[in-house]
Amino acid sequence: MICPYCGNLVDAEDEVCEKCGEILPRSDRRNEGVMAIRQGKKARQAASEETVPMAYERQGTGKTYIDPSLGEEDTTAEPDYMVQESTHHQETPAQVERNERKIYEDTYAHTDMSLVSGSGSRRHHKYNQLLGKRTNWMVVLLVSIVLLAFLSVGTIVFLQRSEHGQRILARMGREASADAYWVVGEERMDTGDIEGAIADFEKAVEKDGEENLNVSGVLMLASCYESIGDLEHAEAIYIHLYTDVVPSASEAYTHEVRILQSTGREAEAAELLKLAYERTGNSNFNRQRNELLPEPPVTSLGAGLYEEKKYVHLTSASQDDIYYTFDAEAILPEDGTLFTEDVFLDEGVWNMRAVSVRGSLVSDELVAVYRIIMPSPQTPYAMLAPATYQKRQRVHLRVGDENKDDTDITIYYTIDGSIPDADSPIYDGEGVLLPGGNSTLHAVAVNGYGKASNTLERKYKVEQRPWPEKSYTIEDTASGIVLNKTTWDDFRAAYGEGERMEMVTMDGLGDECRKHYYSWGYAVFYMDATRLFLCELYFTQSTFNAPRGTGIGDTENGVVSKFRDMGQVESPSGNRGLYYNDNGRGKIFVQENGGKLIRYVHNTADSHRWQLDYYLSPGGLVIAVDQTYIP
Repeated sequence: MICPYCGNLVDAEDEVCEKCGEILPRSDRRNEGVMAIRQGKKARQAASEETVPMAYERQGTGKTYIDPSLGEEDTTAEPDYMVQESTHHQETPAQVERNERKIYEDTYAHTDMSLVSGSGSRRHHKYNQLLGKRTNWMVVLLVSIVLLAFLSVGTIVFLQRSEHGQRILARMGREASADAYWVVGEERMDTGDIEGAIADFEKAVEKDGEENLNVSGVLMLASCYESIGDLEHAEAIYIHLYTDVVPSASEAYTHEVRILQSTGREAEAAELLKLAYERTGNSNFNRQRNELLPEPPVTSLGAGLYEEKKYVHLTSASQDDIYYTFDAEAILPEDGTLFTEDVFLDEGVWNMRAVSVRGSLVSDELVAVYRIIMPSPQTPYAMLAPATYQKRQRVHLRVGDENKDDTDITIYYTIDGSIPDADSPIYDGEGVLLPGGNSTLHAVAVNGYGKASNTLERKYKVEQRPWPEKSYTIEDTASGIVLNKTTWDDFRAAYGEGERMEMVTMDGLGDECRKHYYSWGYAVFYMDATRLFLCELYFTQSTFNAPRGTGIGDTENGVVSKFRDMGQVESPSGNRGLYYNDNGRGKIFVQENGGKLIRYVHNTADSHRWQLDYYLSPGGLVIAVDQTYIP
């Protein structure tokens, strides 16, 4: 067949002309229609110059054409697109255009328009314009729904999965990530919305949890609390951070110290600064604490070893109060002593601690250890060798060779068997007279510091009478009355019930003792199981005889001569030791009224004690005797 557009010879099966690229008609009718369109267009162009009357008659689906010049009927059925609305009417350009469009719609209804659109044909271009004006609204609606769904899903994914999306949700007050709340909260804080920032920060803290705590973020939250005056919550955060979370970090300590100082709690601030320095090693904390606290006191005596007694003076650079103590368990300043005068240090080891106090602020402690260890003299020498002598001897004493130039040494001695002390006789250089029988000499040297030497001990035996008497024992009774064995019933039968009775307390016997008063004195009984036993007998009259034939009205020598006496002289106080051994002791004591007390004590193997006292008037006569049993 021949291409109706360019005249090129093409196969009947071809769809497109290879030369011009136009789509070929698929039937003769279509071909004829196209040719007719072209011929008709030319005819219309000619008719525009000369009008030719035409007549039509509608028959069935077709139209009968009548040519007036021939005068006969043409029975050829023409297509609808050849029909005119009026039999005697010239076609206008608009009508021609409509007819052409109708022809294209019918002709290419089953043709791929994408191929047609590739042509540069003017008619194809107009067809494409007409086709674009016909919109399928159902397709548009479906496409819009699909696009909207994709847009919604994309928006959700963007909000949920991206950092910017999370921040958008946080700004909207919706559920978001902790990081988003931290960022948005900081934005609000920077713009002055502190309440909003606190709300966002608190949500972030809740999201993070304790295990993933954002320290820098929590510090921002605390600063927001501070800015609105909520110091309680701010402090709680700082304390939690430096106590449980990051004890080695400095920030929380710094903020808490600032709050403490601003609220007048300087003492607490000083304690926290000390803790901060220990945990972080930041020297700024130590410097700040030293500037805050008063300086420790200063002592006039440096710590160390001294061989004499000393006095210590304490001073404060800022004239602050000073409290000191020697008690290792004491808490300063509460348990300390306010320094008002120099502190005396006797021999020994003194651990002094002292602090300066200014209001509620307490300085660091001054610690000074003093060892007052004064030199001790040598043990004195006895010039008489220990041995047995036929006659009484005098023993001369002297200081050790190392102390021979020391004029401030005193020698104390005893021959009664006791160890010398400050109430013992002082050696005066005349020699110590030894008694008959066995005796022991003890002596110590004491220097000006009060330091005593070791004790000298020398045993002697003198084979010359008189021998010393026996020591006091439990067999020495008054008128045969035995303590701890005589019952109340037996005593009452012999001496009556007395003038009156009262309940008293006795050493080792409690407060269930009965004291019966008589004209001659009194008697005390204690309850042992179901019976009362005599435990003390005191008399001032001759109703009773004292032990060993002594009694009321006797002289000091009359009593002493009946019991053991080693012949020791009086001490500087006037007291005199009589004897001291395993069975007991005897000693004379000077009383405040000028009288004297002669006391004998006997100790039993079961740790009981019997005591016999003679009370002498200032004139030297016995005026009372008291015998006591002490369990």
